[in-house]
Amino acid sequence: MTILGYKRVTLILSIICVALVVLSVSLFVGYAPLKLRLMMASEQVHIFEEMRSRALQGSPSDAAGCLEYVVSYYPSGTKQIVGSRLDRLVEQARASVVREILAYLRSKTGEDLGSDAEAWIQKYAQRK
Repeated sequence: MTILGYKRVTLILSIICVALVVLSVSLFVGYAPLKLRLMMASEQVHIFEEMRSRALQGSPSDAAGCLEYVVSYYPSGTKQIVGSRLDRLVEQARASVVREILAYLRSKTGEDLGSDAEAWIQKYAQRK
């Protein structure tokens, strides 16, 4: 191989290396925010489950307080991109916990204030 051939191979390999570095950086830049949003989603779902456990072991006023916390804890669009898969996952977990707490409140109080969490919160949550 001639010197010109070596120069061409060196140039081609250099371009490939730069392209791989650019690709690696772009993948990392895309991965880091996704990992952060995934950690936040996991934390949100964990908080919902914790509130569900507390609510199902407490009095109706405790359950209403937990319900209020679940409903108001980082609503859609605050920690997740609205409509994203993670946002839908978090909101499904929130809705499930809200339904369970409402069912618990219905069974404990013997009342049915509907599926609107705000009505239950207004009636049973302790105000400071």
